[in-house]
Amino acid sequence: MSINMSSNMTTQMSSNIEPLAREMAARICRREGMPEPEIRHWVDLHWPCAAAMLEAGLMNENGEWLEGEDLIRGFAAYRERLESLPK
Repeated sequence: MSINMSSNMTTQMSSNIEPLAREMAARICRREGMPEPEIRHWVDLHWPCAAAMLEAGLMNENGEWLEGEDLIRGFAAYRERLESLPK
């Protein structure tokens, strides 16, 4: 059996993780002491990276690295996520 994921399904999967990834990115900002007025813009720019880290199992929902995971694998997960998005 072959399953063909449509662009709509990929977009839907992406949007399902978006609220969680946005909250995770905001937690990271607050934990690092970013001024509250700057957080929304930073989250808008970086939530896809947070989503990639979550999807790859590299970080938890609090934005903390899981034991044994590293930034290099995180960048690879982010690149893979970007490459999989509809163009």
